[in-house]
Amino acid sequence: MKITLSMQNLRKLVQIGFFLLFIILFLNARYPYEFAIGSDFGLRLSPLIPVFTFIETLSIPPLVIPGLIILLLTPFLGRFFCSWVCPLGTCLDATDHLIKTPRNRDAQRWDKFRYLKFANLIALVVLALFSVNLWGYLDPLSIFNRMLTVIIYPVATLFTEKSLLLLAEVSILETPAYYLFDLFKDNLMPEEQAHYQQVLLIVLFSGAILAGEKLSRRFWCRYVCPAGALLGFMSQSRFYERLVGEECPACNMCVSECKMDAIPGDDVSRTNKVECIECFNCGAACPPKTKAITYRWRWKPYHTELDMSRRQVLASMVTGVAGVGLLSIGLPNRNHERQMIRPPGSLAEAEFQDKCIRCLACVRICETNGGCLQPDAIHSSMTQLWLPAAQMRTGYCEYNCNLCAEVCPTDAIQPITLEEKQNWTMGEAFFREDLCIPYAKDDDCIVCEEHCPTPDKAIKFELKTTKLPSGESRELKMPYVVPELCIGCGICEFKCPIVGKAGIFVTKSTGETSEMNYYS
Repeated sequence: MKITLSMQNLRKLVQIGFFLLFIILFLNARYPYEFAIGSDFGLRLSPLIPVFTFIETLSIPPLVIPGLIILLLTPFLGRFFCSWVCPLGTCLDATDHLIKTPRNRDAQRWDKFRYLKFANLIALVVLALFSVNLWGYLDPLSIFNRMLTVIIYPVATLFTEKSLLLLAEVSILETPAYYLFDLFKDNLMPEEQAHYQQVLLIVLFSGAILAGEKLSRRFWCRYVCPAGALLGFMSQSRFYERLVGEECPACNMCVSECKMDAIPGDDVSRTNKVECIECFNCGAACPPKTKAITYRWRWKPYHTELDMSRRQVLASMVTGVAGVGLLSIGLPNRNHERQMIRPPGSLAEAEFQDKCIRCLACVRICETNGGCLQPDAIHSSMTQLWLPAAQMRTGYCEYNCNLCAEVCPTDAIQPITLEEKQNWTMGEAFFREDLCIPYAKDDDCIVCEEHCPTPDKAIKFELKTTKLPSGESRELKMPYVVPELCIGCGICEFKCPIVGKAGIFVTKSTGETSEMNYYS
C-alpha cells in the first residue's frame, strides 16, 4: 500500500516537531544545564532579532544567524515561519480548535485593520533608532517563552504534583504514584514551586492574544504581529506559490479554509503573498475529484501590494517619534532599596534595556537554582516592565551558578565564566539596625555571616559590650558589611530569619558594574 504525505500533513508534522523542540529546550533550562543545543536556540530563531540587532549595533553578530536564516529563506518560501516554526502560531491554531472561530466570510470586517501590523513594525523600528526597545514585548517567540515561564509551566507543575500526591493516597497506586512523582521532581519540576511577580499583567496580555481567535482565525498574525509584517513584506514576490488550474469548480472551499484570508473570493486563482503563511489548507480543501490547486516554483511571480497607504506609513513613523518623547518622560524612582539589580554579566542599564526582549529565559533558569530573578514592574519608565530584576527576599543569586548568561538570546546578559561571575558586583548589602536582631534586640544572630559565600566573608563582626534590662553586661557580635568584599548575591537577605522585611538588604551599587561590550 502506497502512503503519500500531503503538504498539509507535512506542515503539521514539522509544526508539531518545532513546538516540541521549543518545549524541550524550555524544560532543559534548569540546573544542572547539560544539553547539546542551548536553550536559547529556539528564541534566536526570531526573525526580528537580526533586524533590531543590526539597527542597534550596525553589525551581524553570530547570535543572530538562526533568525537570519529564516529571513533569507522567506523571499523563496514565503511566510513559512508563521505556520511551520512559530510556537505561538501553533498555540493559536490549537485555540482555533477549542473555540468557535469565525470563518473568513464572517471575519472580513476586520481586514481593513491589516495595516496595523505594518504600522507596529514601522513604529518599533523608529523607536529602535532612538534606542528604545519595545519590539521585545511583541516578538512572538518572546511572548511564547513568557507564557511558558509565568503561566503554563507553574500551573502544569502544580497540577501534576498535587495529582500524583493525591493518587499516592490510594493504597494500590501508592508505589507507582511515588515513582512517577520522583521521576517528575528529578527531571521536570524545579526544586520549589515557581511563583512569579507580574503574573496578572502577563496573563492579561497573553489572554488577549488568544482571545483574538474569537474575532478571526490568527487574529494576532493578521493584524498585530510585527514579525508577521516583516516576513509578509519580504514575501511579496516569493517564488514558491499556489497555482489554480482551469478545472477549478469555483466552490470557494479554499477561501473558507484559508487561515489568513489570503485568497480573494472573487478570484480564487490569486493569492495574497503578504498574508499567505504556507499552511496548505487550501490544497487539502480542494475537492479530490478536481485537485485544481498545485504548488510549484515560478520564476516570474506577480507582486502583492501591502495593505498600507502612504498616509498610514507616515502616521506610523510619527507615532514612533511621539513614543520616543512619551517614554522619555518618566517619574523619579525614589525606591532606593530596589534600584533594579540586574543579573551578573548584564550590560549597563541603558544598553541592557535596549537588548533585553523580556523573554524571561533567565528568570526561568534562575528559579531552578537560587530564584532571585523576577519580572520587574514599572518604576520610572514603561521600558522597565518585565525586565529581569533580582528580588533577594524571594531568592538569591547562587554563588556557583552563571546559567542566566547561558540562556540569554540577545546577550543582554553577556557570557561570563563562573570565576568572572563570582567576582561580579551585583549590589551591596546594608543592615537595618532597627530590625537586625543584634542591633534591635541585643541578641546574637550570625545567620547572614554563616551563609555569605565569598572566600573572605563580606560580613564580619565586631564585639560590643551592652547592658541588658536586667542590669547584666553582655558581649554581642555586631555584624557589619565590608563593601570591598560584598558582591550583592543576596543570600544574607534571603536567609535572614526575621519575618517580613529582612534585617539586611541588598541595593544596587552606586556605579555601573559592566564596561564589557560583546560586539566590540
